[in-house]
Amino acid sequence: MLGIGLCVAGCGAGGTAHVSRSVPRQSVITLTQRAPSSLTHDPLPPVGATQHVLTRGAGLSVMLRAVIDPLTGSGASLQAGTRAVGVLVQIRNAGPAVYDSSATGDFTLVPSSGTVTPLLATRGICKTPVEDFDRYITAGEDRVGCVVLAVSDGATLAAVRFSPHARAAGRLLWAA
Repeated sequence: MLGIGLCVAGCGAGGTAHVSRSVPRQSVITLTQRAPSSLTHDPLPPVGATQHVLTRGAGLSVMLRAVIDPLTGSGASLQAGTRAVGVLVQIRNAGPAVYDSSATGDFTLVPSSGTVTPLLATRGICKTPVEDFDRYITAGEDRVGCVVLAVSDGATLAAVRFSPHARAAGRLLWAA
């Protein structure tokens, strides 16, 4: 008899049974204007700063000497909606290994939007040499060169990036 009473009491006229569960109280999250200190990063080194990296046995000192934005008079062929930017750098190899790479693969810009494309400059301070300036840099040798890159007209420059041998290992960044 008790079984029938429970069934009638549990089976209401609405036709559905409701199960009550204890739901844990969720914590309240407040938003702030700044990221937590655990997510903030140190500021990037400025133009003029020298950074050091060891890559495949070559100890490099790399200085971002200048960012020329916009680079005018370079003779570079630009697509509509883009501008040329020159990145003037100095690389010193402390050795012991030779550093042999390609400047257009090693240096790039980090823009606020759009893509970055290497350009051929036919004249001016950033004239593209026949052979990349960062090819075969021996121990004790110092080289200065410029890379010309196309960026979108509306983009701002966030950083200059050096990736030794065009790879992420040993990557360096400067504020642009």
